[in-house]
Amino acid sequence: MTVTLNSLADFTLANLKRVAWQGEDLRFGSQALALMRQRRAEFLAFIEANPDRPVYGVTSGFGDRAAVMLTPEERARQATMPPLLTAAGVGPALPTRVVRAMILGRLINFVSGYAAVSLETAEGVAAMLDGRPLPTVRIAGQDSPGELLALFNLFHDFMGPMSQLRDQNALRNGAACAPGLLGDMALRAGNRARLATRVFALSIDAGNMGLDPYDPALKPLLDDPLEADVIDRLQALLAGVSMEGRRDYQAPISWRILTRLLGQMLRVVEEVESTARQLLTTVNDNPVFLGPEQAPPIGRCITTGGFHVPRAYHAMNWQTQIWADLAAVAAREVEQLHRHKVTGLPDRLWVGESRYSTVFLGMTANDLAARAQDAAKPALIPLYGGNDGQTDTAMPLFRAYEREGEAARLLDLILAILAASASQALAVAGRDAAPQLRPFLKTIRTAFPVVESARDLGAEVERLAAAFDATVTEQPGGVAMA
Repeated sequence: MTVTLNSLADFTLANLKRVAWQGEDLRFGSQALALMRQRRAEFLAFIEANPDRPVYGVTSGFGDRAAVMLTPEERARQATMPPLLTAAGVGPALPTRVVRAMILGRLINFVSGYAAVSLETAEGVAAMLDGRPLPTVRIAGQDSPGELLALFNLFHDFMGPMSQLRDQNALRNGAACAPGLLGDMALRAGNRARLATRVFALSIDAGNMGLDPYDPALKPLLDDPLEADVIDRLQALLAGVSMEGRRDYQAPISWRILTRLLGQMLRVVEEVESTARQLLTTVNDNPVFLGPEQAPPIGRCITTGGFHVPRAYHAMNWQTQIWADLAAVAAREVEQLHRHKVTGLPDRLWVGESRYSTVFLGMTANDLAARAQDAAKPALIPLYGGNDGQTDTAMPLFRAYEREGEAARLLDLILAILAASASQALAVAGRDAAPQLRPFLKTIRTAFPVVESARDLGAEVERLAAAFDATVTEQPGGVAMA
């Protein structure tokens, strides 16, 4: 399958998923090709008619040389100068799907026409998504003014003797990574939210918790469509649950607040998805070229700050913080599941006479929840002096993305512990899960069987968390969600 790009309307989360996650290639449609050709010709005509007008990186220099007007010979040399570096990042490499998402994000400005890039460069960038090996982009040390370091990393092959006027600047300015990174996060966040809701539903069932906090009668009182959605989801997952022996008195807070907490989770996911959609259709270049129909008679170039995208990294921060909150609540539930006075189950979930259980994983969950809170420290604009007078403010985009990934990984581990503890509780009680949760419970027990003897539970937590991650990223080896 091939994704066709004709206009900004084609930059959707669905198409990002096809290109980045499912590996489809893409092509420019006739509408996009015609617009890019037209804008390129109009831009070159504008430069020809205004040789003394400063256009950053075209008729003027880069960085602190922005005020220096170039001769025609100097413009040609600047347009074809070799890249300053190929990569500067360190640490773990981003997954291929994320690199593909960022490459797709680079095409936003091109297809819009506002970059006025040459068609050869636009088609060369699009061709990077045909399945060929891609640049290795490491997550740490990439934050810089705009996305300068990361864009050198991604597109250095197009910078050099074969590049044309304006192209190098169009490749390394603007925000290609922000829509790609946030789009990837949005796709993961929706899937992780569904997974978390299922694990918490299993915990409600296994802990013999009363169902009052999830009663549909509460929906008009809450007056919140997302919290009402949580109630509907939990009611569906818990339909047909056994009521025999279920506690009807007030449950611990960690269970009672799930409607409100998971409602807030959905609110954050909605914001992340909304922001990703907005960024996928937003021109963010510097400078931008307006054609003659927008700026008669021959067009206009405008210097912008569109490459700085605070909405992106603040949405990432918010997502990280809700994962950390969920991690803390899940850790509390792990502890409470092992308390006889709370659940009415045999004390410490001992199995028969063997005294082996998941009880000590409560300590592990607490440690991981504390680490998730450490990761939830917001990524903000650094106190950064820059390399010269032009580049004086960096954007904490990659740091925010990295912290969300760390908090999500820790949450998956704690959800794995909670799911394993719920599985153990059901085994001790000698009963099955609610009908809608049984396939989920079965796949949990494949990765983390009921504990009947001493073994390496940490390794099994890792295995189950890996299956959760595969579910979130829609890779083979995930858990059953139906």
